[in-house]
Amino acid sequence: MPTCPFHYPHHRSTEQQLIDRFIDAFPLATITSRQEDVFISSHIPLLRQSDGSLFGHVDVKNPQFNKTQRLSCQIIFMGPSAYIPPHAYVSNQLPTWNYLAVHMQAQITVSSNPSQNLDTLQQTAERLSTKETDYRFDPDDARVMANLHHIRSLKIQPEHVEGRFKLSQDKPATDASAALEWLLSHRLYGHRGLLVDVLSTTSARSSN
Repeated sequence: MPTCPFHYPHHRSTEQQLIDRFIDAFPLATITSRQEDVFISSHIPLLRQSDGSLFGHVDVKNPQFNKTQRLSCQIIFMGPSAYIPPHAYVSNQLPTWNYLAVHMQAQITVSSNPSQNLDTLQQTAERLSTKETDYRFDPDDARVMANLHHIRSLKIQPEHVEGRFKLSQDKPATDASAALEWLLSHRLYGHRGLLVDVLSTTSARSSN
């Protein structure tokens, strides 16, 4: 599968341990593939395995995965991002946009096997339920068994992976640190009105 390295080498990383930590922290992935000359994308949480592969599952109705058992994909994991204004820096700098992402070229194997589906659901729940009070997977739960035929399991084998971490590394260390603090303090509260309107609009549409 052809790859195109990031055009800013100083923002590019192939350090596997750092990439693994990033994927663990931000597991929601955008998976893009080509189907009948049309690009199609899905947003699916993917979790790493010790052998370097990843796994996840999708709804059986998802058209990206219901016509094939194997497909080539580009996968992007997005982390935090923020506009960095001039006054965020220590010295006199122009504004920019900082972000963190991981790009992956991969082969995906799709399975409808109930046993594999059950194992995928169990592993997913165990990995994401980190507190004692969190949901605990029960294979005898009737809801779990009923759901097995409504999902497909995904096994992802990466072929090329690179981090694209733009954190003002091209600026003096004091400015890079200041930009990082600005990004860390960035919150979504200012978008509350938009998110409330999105929720109410889509909720009304689903009830019609």
